[in-house]
Amino acid sequence: MASLALTLNTAEQTLLNTQTELATSSNNISNASTPGYAEETAVQTENPAISTMSGWLGTGASITTVTQARDNFVEQQLMNAMTSDSQYSSLASQLTTIQSTASDSGNTGISEALGNFFNAWSTLAQDPTGSSEQTAVYSAAHNLVSAIQSTYDQLNQIGGQIPGQISSTVTQANSLISQIATLNTDILRSSAVSQPNNLIDQRYEAMDSLAKLIPVTFSTNSDGTVNVNTTEVGSSVNLISGTTVAATISSTSGISGGELGGLLQAQTSLNGYLQQFNAFVGALGNQINTVSGLSVASGSTASSISMSSNFLSGLTSTQLGAIAQNMSNLQDNTVSFSYPSGSSSTLQGYLDSIQQTIGTDVQDANNNQSFYDSLKSQLQTQQQSISGVSLDQEMVSVIQYQQIYQAAAKVIQTASTLMSTAINMVQ
Repeated sequence: MASLALTLNTAEQTLLNTQTELATSSNNISNASTPGYAEETAVQTENPAISTMSGWLGTGASITTVTQARDNFVEQQLMNAMTSDSQYSSLASQLTTIQSTASDSGNTGISEALGNFFNAWSTLAQDPTGSSEQTAVYSAAHNLVSAIQSTYDQLNQIGGQIPGQISSTVTQANSLISQIATLNTDILRSSAVSQPNNLIDQRYEAMDSLAKLIPVTFSTNSDGTVNVNTTEVGSSVNLISGTTVAATISSTSGISGGELGGLLQAQTSLNGYLQQFNAFVGALGNQINTVSGLSVASGSTASSISMSSNFLSGLTSTQLGAIAQNMSNLQDNTVSFSYPSGSSSTLQGYLDSIQQTIGTDVQDANNNQSFYDSLKSQLQTQQQSISGVSLDQEMVSVIQYQQIYQAAAKVIQTASTLMSTAINMVQ
């Protein structure tokens, strides 16, 4: 009778185990397309055997925990790829907008206005007394100023929008940092009962979202919580230590990755382009006044430059002819520029170098984004091969659990019949 009772208890435990396994498979199937979900497995452990007159008898198995299929190394590599992909995507987007605003193919924008300015002087050199030729010089001068200021104002407008985007990104990052610390607290509390896989999934999702904004590295503590670090100016900074927010980030943080890093890099690049435009304007005004010997240009920056409206007044035909010819020749002169220090070229050549710098930066950002996007896709595939739910495998498991359940039920039925028979024999 004792062995029959043991058989009934073992079979009952098998039924309970199978129900848990079926529930786990059902949950896997239901979450097969849920972002951040990792496949779960009910882990069975053999129960201790008991000693009987017939020898040691097994007592079946019990479900001890439900684990997740995760590889922290792959998760970390994926976060790194997400960080770089997001950084260059953000940078490329900003630089492409800047490139479009500062577009100057040589026949448009400032280059066109500069070419018309020198052409007007060349035409005046052929007929210094012509009123229409003089009017054309004034018009070309003011159009050149207008083109410079229009481009500069648009670039400054973009520059004015970036700080707001940086601030918004910082707010998002700090919110996620707080969320991860809270999830650590919930996981620590729930782990006393069982492994809280749904909370762990949420934490990985939050860390992935944070990795898109700033560089993220993590390590898992023995109590199930994680420590999260970022990188500022090449140094590791602890953001989360277990359940505690150790530090937050700000718009002045030296972050060099993620969306925030891309925005900060775009801001730095734009400041460099604006310096180049101001260097061009400073050299332009200085050369115009020096070569012409007149007070034509005033203001040494793109926002302050202006042209006089009467700089040709009071000049003789001979003077006008000589000045106009010198001004026409200026377009071929090599000029020194204050930025980068020691640089020199023609005025048009310097404008071309600004365009080339922007174009190269855009191309580099796009190339890097394409590389890291491909790497991210490869790592996502690798992650899914480890953590993703295979519907085919789950269907096989469900059939297997069904068969085990039916077999256990048959054992219970048989043991119950035998026990009834034994009881009747005793009576």
